[in-house]
Amino acid sequence: MSSLQWILVAIVSGAIEVASAGFWFLWLGVAALLVALGVSLNILVSLESQLLIFAILSALLIIFTRPLVVKLFKTADVPTTAEALIGQHGVSISEIKPMHYGQVRLNGEVWTAASDDEIAEGTRVEVKGIEGVKLLVKISE
Repeated sequence: MSSLQWILVAIVSGAIEVASAGFWFLWLGVAALLVALGVSLNILVSLESQLLIFAILSALLIIFTRPLVVKLFKTADVPTTAEALIGQHGVSISEIKPMHYGQVRLNGEVWTAASDDEIAEGTRVEVKGIEGVKLLVKISE
């Protein structure tokens, strides 16, 4: 293959990377550019050597640099609405007993709640988990 063909492979890889943003095709593009450089300098003459170097460079770049780049560009995970409730505080608006559901007001909404402890009405509670559509609460410390 000519260096122009390898540059075309790099451009296509770059376009796919922009569309997917998974940091996989970026390394294929970089490896293709390096092979294009080797072809233009007449270092890589045969197609077999070009493909071998392309495969080796791609594998090395993916194995050793992709994790670093992913960590660098990783965005903060935003918890779902349910996960975001864990750790928040509310107030029981009815008595909650083990094996009997009660209700808790949390962020202006009323939720069904369960607890392993007996919780009196009007007690400040903390959400320790979610089971289905029920909050698992404990007495807030």
